[in-house]
Amino acid sequence: MTLVSLSRLYGSLLEARARLYASGRLPSRRLGRPTISIGNITLGGTGKTPLTEWLARRLRFEGRRPAILSRGYGRRSTGVVVVSEGEGPLVGPDQGGDEPVEVARRLRGVVIVVAERHADAALEAERLGADLFLLDDGFQHLAARRDLDLLLLDARDPFGGERLPPAGRLREPLSALARADAFVFTRIDGAEPPAAALRMLEKARPEAPVFTARIHAAGVRDEQGSPVPLSAFADRRILAVCGIANPSGFAASLAELDLTPEETLVFRDHQRYEARELARIRDAAETNGCSWIVTTEKDAVKLWGKLTAPVVAVRLAVEMVEPGFFPFVAGRLAPADAGRAAG
Repeated sequence: MTLVSLSRLYGSLLEARARLYASGRLPSRRLGRPTISIGNITLGGTGKTPLTEWLARRLRFEGRRPAILSRGYGRRSTGVVVVSEGEGPLVGPDQGGDEPVEVARRLRGVVIVVAERHADAALEAERLGADLFLLDDGFQHLAARRDLDLLLLDARDPFGGERLPPAGRLREPLSALARADAFVFTRIDGAEPPAAALRMLEKARPEAPVFTARIHAAGVRDEQGSPVPLSAFADRRILAVCGIANPSGFAASLAELDLTPEETLVFRDHQRYEARELARIRDAAETNGCSWIVTTEKDAVKLWGKLTAPVVAVRLAVEMVEPGFFPFVAGRLAPADAGRAAG
């Protein structure tokens, strides 16, 4: 069977699954609080976690008590794990997953819970006082109903070549676009979203608004979260390390900061850094004469304390271009809040 044939078969199975959920033949349930899903439709980073963090901060500013719910990819644990009650991580990445622990280091006042089922995570978050749930990477998890489905698209390659694995990078057929309540193009970098992509969204879901977000490198941080001046890297050799789905995005962040590594080591997404990987990093740093190791925040939480050379992480920041984005989100939450208050 060819790669294209395998992709078509995979797509047919995913479409069948979505129809079963839509018809009610596969069960889905509402969680106990208003729920926003932040997800994507392609393999590779589109900025889901930075946007989830941005949204959590804004909701906190508005007086809400949001909780981030995740499946905690890459963790060794099972069941429900409270990563943070709002005062920093309570567990490490092996128990809580790299991205939840990464966010917990930066985000105060927000509960973070991981579990295989969002419904289980929601019960624990509700017990801890959450009045709203954010599903980080929730678009494909149809067992949990949501009041708002935000679908993120990388402006540089919105549809992953328009093919499913193993031939392409789509996580679902493009028919899934019809489930989104709003689209957010990320990594805009001063350009407009591709016209062809906008036409496709208009055809798939004409009533869904389209927003744009800039995701940019906002400096470098050490293990304590303190900024490291870029002047510290002057005349010093650096080794770059990443284990993410979209290494080109990390390379772009380094270029944005005018950091030029002697070598970049690329590992698989959610890489666990065991003895073999750590030895490879040490050998590369020694061979290249590197005195600094620069990585992503997602990788840094798994590397800090394990290497002799100082490890620093590139901090990413989100800027929503349209001022109407948050009012749109708040408007979609209002009926959910009213319905639950009446119930």
